[in-house]
Amino acid sequence: MNIRVGPPVTGDNFYPRPALITRILRALEQSHVVFLGPRRTGKTSCLEEILVNPPTGYVPILLNLEKHDSVIGWLGEMVAAVRAALDKPGPKAPWLVQQGGKFLRRVEEIQILGNGLKLSASAEKPQAWRPLADEFLSLLKESNAPFLFLLDEFPAFLTLVARKSSREEVEAVLNWFRAARHELKDHAPRFLVTGSIGLKGVVRRLGLSPSINDFDTREIPPLEESEALDLLEQLACDNNVPLDAKGRRHILRLLGANWPILLQLFISEVQDANFKKPPTKIALDRLYHEHIVASNRNEYCNCMFTRLKQAFSESECRLAREILKTICRSDHGFTRDEFEALHARLVPDDSHRLLVAEELDYVLDALKHDGYLLQETGGEQRTRFASNILRDYWLRKTS
Repeated sequence: MNIRVGPPVTGDNFYPRPALITRILRALEQSHVVFLGPRRTGKTSCLEEILVNPPTGYVPILLNLEKHDSVIGWLGEMVAAVRAALDKPGPKAPWLVQQGGKFLRRVEEIQILGNGLKLSASAEKPQAWRPLADEFLSLLKESNAPFLFLLDEFPAFLTLVARKSSREEVEAVLNWFRAARHELKDHAPRFLVTGSIGLKGVVRRLGLSPSINDFDTREIPPLEESEALDLLEQLACDNNVPLDAKGRRHILRLLGANWPILLQLFISEVQDANFKKPPTKIALDRLYHEHIVASNRNEYCNCMFTRLKQAFSESECRLAREILKTICRSDHGFTRDEFEALHARLVPDDSHRLLVAEELDYVLDALKHDGYLLQETGGEQRTRFASNILRDYWLRKTS
């Protein structure tokens, strides 16, 4: 297993997460799924694993929607990817062997329609994509084609469409997509959408929350402690990095969050330090504070620091930053009353604060959902940072 701190980890370098992937696939048997989690936490690697080992009989289609700022672009690529999968040599799902030829002819007709829309000025008009979308949905429904669409960075796609076109265009495609999922609920095709920008936050900002409430929502969790220790051991052994059991456990205590990217990053720093024997706790502490927390290679924390403006409105982002800036300096976390007092300092006018009363609830919920904060279940139910590394990173960035 090689050390990887750049692109998504695949193949033999992907630490297997069979329990997580099994839960996702089981959910897909019953419904369409949204798979959420912060950037650089392994979602795309899980999609790549499903792409290589799809459910029996299914044909997986993986698309990165972050490059599209129009609905016609998304639909056009989806149709083209279906055709490419049909043309690809190798073992086919039984359905494709029996009905693939007829299906391919329909796909070719739809692709011609899509290409015509792309070339036509009318494609810039509101809902110009609708004929292509309806034709594609009819084909999926009538054929009961066993396609599994893995749509990566769906919330980012919606944000780009809203920016280029309008909120109304996003509303139209979300309503169409919701109706499509409803029509396909008893059919074979399934959609799995992911996002590192909170999907709920994007649609809430646009006032379109009901358009996604039918998804079965799944979140990517960090590795269990036993899995994280095993990954550290494999990385150390396979890359000739001296690291004993005490060192591996201390790394987990320092990070406080068992995301594979952080474990890979820490091992990389140990490797670069060129230790001749297993590093002591003091040496690991120094690496953590001077090279991990302060490193520009720490893309997980970098993204978590900058993505607030993508998930929140201007006033919500101001509140979120103040919450994180304040709570990273607290040894015991915050109670609800302390959060209320913080909000009152930012919005001192009582009448104005009443108008934005739900702002605090939404921001806290989003920060917990997106892995920034963790609320205790007992006692005063205090809320603190969800990981040591995020807390220490925020403390350094706001000092």
